[in-house]
Amino acid sequence: MNTRIKQLTFILLLGLVSFTTQAQESAFGVKGGLNMSNFFTENVDDENMRTGLNFGIYSRSALVEDVLYLQAELGYSGKGAKIEGDAGEAELGLGYLELPIMASVGVADLFYVEGGAYASYLLNADVSGESSFGSFSEEIDTDNFKDFDYGLAVGANVNLSPIVVGVRYYYGLQDIVDNDIASFSGIEARNSTFQAYVAFEF
Repeated sequence: MNTRIKQLTFILLLGLVSFTTQAQESAFGVKGGLNMSNFFTENVDDENMRTGLNFGIYSRSALVEDVLYLQAELGYSGKGAKIEGDAGEAELGLGYLELPIMASVGVADLFYVEGGAYASYLLNADVSGESSFGSFSEEIDTDNFKDFDYGLAVGANVNLSPIVVGVRYYYGLQDIVDNDIASFSGIEARNSTFQAYVAFEF
């Protein structure tokens, strides 16, 4: 598993660097912020937002100068959901290596609206919470979930160069639960994530 992750990370980084160096007008940045995530499900009634972190790097290049841009990113995104019940509450955390590709339109070189798609690879899974027996926290085998997730993304940001402040919404199209696992049979869930971030551009 670790070898696959290293290979995937290397390939994605190589592609991002290549995209950056070939662009005629481009900016490079680092970003980080908070995720508020949940699941779209059919069989689970108790759904609440879970807070996670996001951070990564990106390259933004002009397709039409001062109007249309293409942005490629690579980073970590913490997703999942918080479930409450009579016996207590638990948070299911899923950590992804994520690659969003976004097209954005600029207004007055200050405000930008964007849309695109993302693909991500599951790195880790864990569960933690409180029950009548006390607090608990443990890792979950990632084989319980699909390795890959993908979906659509929309957002907006304000560029106060070199600082960028933005929000984004990720709508998952993939059922992330592996129904080959007996304990998850019949359960469907898709990621739903609202993201707020601050970036610094070079």
